[in-house]
Amino acid sequence: MHALLLFALFQAPPAAAEPVRSGCSSDDAQIASVSSEDRVQVETALAGDQQTCYRIVLTKPGQSPVTGYVLGEGLPAVSVFVHRREKASQESAEADARRARMAVAKPAGGPADPAHSVDPLVSTQFEDFSGKDPNGKAVSLSGLNARAVMITFWSPKNKPTQSQLISALPLYNELHKSGLAAIGVSMDPKPGSITQSLDDVTLPWPQMPDQNGLAARYHVDPRAGKTFVLDASHRIVAAGPMGPDIVKAVHQLLDTPAPPPSAP
Repeated sequence: MHALLLFALFQAPPAAAEPVRSGCSSDDAQIASVSSEDRVQVETALAGDQQTCYRIVLTKPGQSPVTGYVLGEGLPAVSVFVHRREKASQESAEADARRARMAVAKPAGGPADPAHSVDPLVSTQFEDFSGKDPNGKAVSLSGLNARAVMITFWSPKNKPTQSQLISALPLYNELHKSGLAAIGVSMDPKPGSITQSLDDVTLPWPQMPDQNGLAARYHVDPRAGKTFVLDASHRIVAAGPMGPDIVKAVHQLLDTPAPPPSAP
């Protein structure tokens, strides 16, 4: 009996290999597969079709490393990455929240005060970043040279985040000549997704795909999107959904009166 059980164990099929794809869609081509003896380094998390997408570097014995994408948390290396990221994010959020509570306790002053109690990232310096728009034109934060900057994270697969992006158009048109600049960051790493999503909309500010985990670095939920308002030194003065708080922060930075809130 024991011999039969042992034989059955030896005959059990091996665990299915995890496919590594060329992009974050289940329709993207499979370029490799991960087996138990392979070494996997997880670089960053990105927005996928239905599941979170992870960019990895796969190294097989005796072969050159391959960079690709896996969907979901099926790989042990991805599970470890997610656990570490969640722990680090929680510790960072708790530290930022403590600093924000201390800032709120101080006398009010400056355009960022209303947002201090809303988002702990307010007063954080937004690091410089760069990329390319769908046409291959270079885009960078440092290249804007503006008095105020709006950075809107949105997802081509999420209509409400697209609406937030488009709803910034009247504010941009009103204040662009007064020193307002903007960048849209698509949380899909494929440049073509931007063109497909905005094919019937013309926005006068650059759009770029997030191919380096920028949204994850600033704790942006792909399902909700987020807009950051930066001052001339790229300090975050407001963050959240596109709405009255964002509009007010931009007007305060540019020393122009904000329009009265719309009647409900």
